[in-house]
Amino acid sequence: MSILRSRRSSEGLLQAPEPFARELSSLYHEGPVCFDRTAETIFFSRNALIGGKVKVAKDDIQKMWLYTSKKEGAVWSEPQPLSFNNNEFDDCHPAISIDGDKLFFASNRPGGFGGMDIWVSYRVGESWSEPANLGAGVNSNGNEVFPFIHADNTLYYASDGLEGTGGFDLFYAIPEDGAEWTKPINMGEPFNTPGDDFGLIVDLNKINGYFSTNGQTSKGGDDVFSFHTENGNLDDYLLQNKRVPDRNLDLSVAVTDKLSGAPLPNAEVRVLNYDANTVIGRDENGNLITIQKVNGQDVMVALPPDKGIAGVTDAQGNFTTEVKPGNYVVIVSKEEYQTKQLRLMISKPGNKLAAALEKSAFSGKVRWNASVFNYVTNAPLAGAMLVLTNQSNGARDTVITDANGLIDHHLERNTKYKIDLFQAGRHVGSTDINTAGWSLPNQIMMQNFSVAPLMPGTVIELPNIYYNFNDATLRPDARKDLDLLVSLLKQQPSITIELASHTDCRGTSRYNQDLSQRRANGVVDYLVQKDISRDRLRPVGYGESEPRNECIDGVNCTEQEHARNRRTEVRILTGLQGASMMYVDGKAVVEPENSGDQRQAQAPVKPTSTQRRRRPIL
Repeated sequence: MSILRSRRSSEGLLQAPEPFARELSSLYHEGPVCFDRTAETIFFSRNALIGGKVKVAKDDIQKMWLYTSKKEGAVWSEPQPLSFNNNEFDDCHPAISIDGDKLFFASNRPGGFGGMDIWVSYRVGESWSEPANLGAGVNSNGNEVFPFIHADNTLYYASDGLEGTGGFDLFYAIPEDGAEWTKPINMGEPFNTPGDDFGLIVDLNKINGYFSTNGQTSKGGDDVFSFHTENGNLDDYLLQNKRVPDRNLDLSVAVTDKLSGAPLPNAEVRVLNYDANTVIGRDENGNLITIQKVNGQDVMVALPPDKGIAGVTDAQGNFTTEVKPGNYVVIVSKEEYQTKQLRLMISKPGNKLAAALEKSAFSGKVRWNASVFNYVTNAPLAGAMLVLTNQSNGARDTVITDANGLIDHHLERNTKYKIDLFQAGRHVGSTDINTAGWSLPNQIMMQNFSVAPLMPGTVIELPNIYYNFNDATLRPDARKDLDLLVSLLKQQPSITIELASHTDCRGTSRYNQDLSQRRANGVVDYLVQKDISRDRLRPVGYGESEPRNECIDGVNCTEQEHARNRRTEVRILTGLQGASMMYVDGKAVVEPENSGDQRQAQAPVKPTSTQRRRRPIL
């Protein structure tokens, strides 16, 4: 193995690789490498070699050592072994911290927890300290290799001893107070495959990166892949896919007067988590029945109504609290001031917000209150997003509903706005409002918006409905999800559904088809026992024809990977009445033919059968 470099062409494409530096090359293995922040010092792994002479351990194996070299003009100096190398074990895969004071690496030296572990050495003058193991929180009884330490101190590495999808998987951990780390988090798809996935690096902004794998379609062996995150960075992606440590993170809000800059004490601060949930009803216990996006799948989950965190600022205008990782809206309000909303993604410590409030009496704006709720179930749509477009100048403003589906906002006077309503990232509907006639700055204008977001064609996974191998019997843990489905079906007698059952690939296709049909029939029988009409339920067995991963005939998979394919899904055949439209103050907003995105308010009517069959605006 040698150290190679691929330069980018003027079009930005990577060109054929070439040797990085011949003075660093030998007849033995070199790599991988890392550089300090100046790119003037390189650290790399190499088979033990001193002065061109091979160093062999007692077991007659040439171990891996860590070396460093400095840039001297156009060439690199003679590589020097680090002081803690030992001829009887391997030290490899270096990763230097942004400050240059910590060197992380993989080693099978004594004192570890398994095969290879992640270790760290601290710079002491021009030398390095005796390495310290990162501990059982990071390392397992398997192998942990290829560490990469980001500038924000997130540690990425590969492990075959932690729970994953097969072979080496990519994980990350974040430092806590002291020497502790958060529990390692599996990065999930598409980074991890049934094969080996390792060697992840990512740029300073966590937008572009690379990793290696043999589990993707490739040219053979281990290949290098690049990735690019859109609409955010890698942290945003991991947060949206529920790949974050469960811990408390600090949040501080400083509230001031926009004109004078003076701190505002006793301002009300509300903090609401608005992770993508679609509220479709309530169960018998008053919990919200929601559809959440988890690892790219829509799943049905019951959640207690989230009232958020509320409090007031102190004498210095500050408010502090702790929250779990997630997407939040912070709503700041004070008498005689315009309410302000601030949105942020929280995935690490040190979250600070500044809210400068403007006095409403002098703003020339009018106060607008609105409520958003599910038209059929009357459940509040907490975290619904309304995008307001000023139709005279195109300026946009975005507001988020609070825990009760409410909005408190200020609008320009004598202005027409287009409102686009989104729930869980889906466009639910549009309407127009006109502030002409809202003459008084402190006059409060009330409006109610209601939608029915569950649409025909929606596929919902029931995450707790798994089956034992070669068995069609419902496990007891399935009843939790099915009872939620019973609640929804009883509330909405217009809904008809397909129960889609799937098996893993083991066994013949014909047998699996029969097994999945028996499983689907079993779910229908359970729902019928709960007084749901069989006419509203269609059981369909799909056998092994729709796997969620690469576990098909001929592929060696773990039991956990096979279990992911043994599942039941709900497919909405006939959706909620009224789902094809949005209501404003009880008036149906329908989409006129050939009108594009324009909607108009109609007289208060219930949707007709024809309207129900029209293409939803979701």
